[in-house]
Amino acid sequence: MSDLEGSVRALLDERLTLGGFSGAAVAVSVDGDTVLELEVGVKASVDVNGDRVETDAGEPVTRDTRFDLASVTKLASAHTLLALVQAGVLDLDEPIAAKLRAYQNGAKKQVTLRHLLTHTSGLPASWHGWEMPLLEHLAARTAGAPPLAETPFEDREALLADLLATELVSGPGEHFRYSDAGYNTTMALAETVTGEPWEQLVAEHTLRPLGLDADISFGAPAEASVATEYDTRFGRGLLRGAVHDETAWVLGGRGASAGLFGTAAGLLKLAEALRAGTGEILGDWMWAPQLGRMLGPGRERDTPSGYDHSLGPRIGQLNMMGRSGWNVRGHTGFTGTSMQTDRDAGISIALLTNRVHPSRHGAGISGLRGMLADAVYVATGRADAEAMKHPLPPELW
Repeated sequence: MSDLEGSVRALLDERLTLGGFSGAAVAVSVDGDTVLELEVGVKASVDVNGDRVETDAGEPVTRDTRFDLASVTKLASAHTLLALVQAGVLDLDEPIAAKLRAYQNGAKKQVTLRHLLTHTSGLPASWHGWEMPLLEHLAARTAGAPPLAETPFEDREALLADLLATELVSGPGEHFRYSDAGYNTTMALAETVTGEPWEQLVAEHTLRPLGLDADISFGAPAEASVATEYDTRFGRGLLRGAVHDETAWVLGGRGASAGLFGTAAGLLKLAEALRAGTGEILGDWMWAPQLGRMLGPGRERDTPSGYDHSLGPRIGQLNMMGRSGWNVRGHTGFTGTSMQTDRDAGISIALLTNRVHPSRHGAGISGLRGMLADAVYVATGRADAEAMKHPLPPELW
């Protein structure tokens, strides 16, 4: 066993034993060559009834296993939107009010696609317009009804109209506020302008051109996927192959903030495309820092964990990217996923777990992403082991 495999396996096995997830997969490349593909654990630790599955009877995670990518979806979304900009269909700095009537009033008239892609639009973190109608629907269901396999909302356009009516909580360009609502607004913008469904746009402008369509998709067969949460609040039961994020789910399983499922190898391929940086989208727009431009000089790392942001990826988020991560690009996902890539060191890392299984309130994976990155850099000779011993400030972990 190589030092790299041994270090990564030790980290994953420790969190698996502590109950941080039921299964995980990691893929690592160095200078364009895949040097590690590793899987541990099983796809689910409880069954469709919520009963514990004995480890020996579980389905092992394999290289073909798909994970709910959660907010890592935003990277594919950003690429899709920027492809539409490159094609002249959208504009980064034109107010979206030119295309969306709901933005033709007040401060919303100033919001641009660049604001939305950098989380500086002034929108709140989330849109909750679906929540009360869903709870009312659940209350009206008969006792003992089966879990909701599909969204009960038939009128997706009405939901998007409610999303677009969301008011700003600060002026555009005043603050960084991570916003799923902002990314889903970009989806509504793209669908409105093109007349095409979001999943088709993502496939046409990102998944197929980057060779990802065999490994990444919206939704996945249950048997090919790890389970995420056993949901009781919204009556969905065991989530497996169905998106965990409730907003993406009510919108039909597809969103710009979440919705994609993928393998570790597929996510690594996306990371490598960004590292290679071919063309304007991957080479410049999704790499170049933006927060100094959007918020003003000196506020480049004016974010909760002190990271900068490009048009899609985060930059230098050390609690996920490790001590060598100041110039690294990537993103995390709520379900326990992450992707990062480093042009200077030639390293890309894809980490997939189901840390929300069987509950989002479980042991979790706090600190794992950064420790995994540190282990990869040391084992591949791209960082000094002694330097990795110096602790980061607590707020960065």
